[in-house]
Amino acid sequence: MAFNEKMKLKIWSPWSAGVLLGLTATASYVLVDKTIGSSGGLESIDSLLLKLFHSNLANSMYFKFQMPPVLSFQILLFAGMLLGAFTSSIWSKDFKFRMMPDQLWTQIFGPSKLKRWSLIFIGGIIIEYASGIAGGCTSGLAISGTMQLSPAGLIFIVGLFVSGIITTKILYGRDY
Repeated sequence: MAFNEKMKLKIWSPWSAGVLLGLTATASYVLVDKTIGSSGGLESIDSLLLKLFHSNLANSMYFKFQMPPVLSFQILLFAGMLLGAFTSSIWSKDFKFRMMPDQLWTQIFGPSKLKRWSLIFIGGIIIEYASGIAGGCTSGLAISGTMQLSPAGLIFIVGLFVSGIITTKILYGRDY
């Protein structure tokens, strides 16, 4: 199969995806001396927006010194991830804009779009806040931390999978 045909597949081999992710993480570390992670990009965007709208939070120690309002590597990485995901979905003819997820969610939680979007928003706030406390997000800690054989990264991976399995069983029941 030709390269451009492989790029258009809806499902990739986890081995191929893992190797490409590893090469991407290594290239980022070698070429720009940065590890990959997306929460820093969101915090940098927050910092830029706070400054743009003249918010008092923009003058806090955190947004002045830890996450100053600059176009950072993390913002470019975040934009690249969004563009890459969009491009991949277009190439594989899998792009859909949906207000509601698949039938499983609707069967268990009901058809309310407001409920779905509210939970997504609240979950996003919790994850971003927690990644700020932890000093990194899933991609930063799991991928970059594990790549550097960080004990925190290795422990996080185990916790991620265990909590993911437990949460799925709680939300979707025993049959899922």
